[in-house]
Amino acid sequence: MALFLASHWENGWAVTEIKGALDTTTARELCDYVAAVTAKHRHLLNLIVDLSELTWADRAGLAALMSVRAMLEEDQGELRLVCPEGRVERLLRDSGLAQALPVYPSLEAALTAPRTTVANRMGGAVP
Repeated sequence: MALFLASHWENGWAVTEIKGALDTTTARELCDYVAAVTAKHRHLLNLIVDLSELTWADRAGLAALMSVRAMLEEDQGELRLVCPEGRVERLLRDSGLAQALPVYPSLEAALTAPRTTVANRMGGAVP
């Protein structure tokens, strides 16, 4: 299945919408897309990935989300996921990814939540 990616800016956040399946065949596409967006917008530190229209994800897709987080955190950035209740949200929760990444039920909730720092996410000071 194809993967559709589109981004826009909202309230100081880059918002990337994903439609389709995030799996072994498309995971690299997400990482490359985020790398291209961050290269184009060097000030991009905060990204919301909207999974509302994601139909499927596998282990490679979940690993891609963690890779995106690592890319952003290298520059003190933050990744948030939007994922309403459903099959993908259960996958995030069952895999433990929902504990590693902030997951919000709506884009509005993700945009209005207080920003965190890398130190807060790592449980201490940034080295």
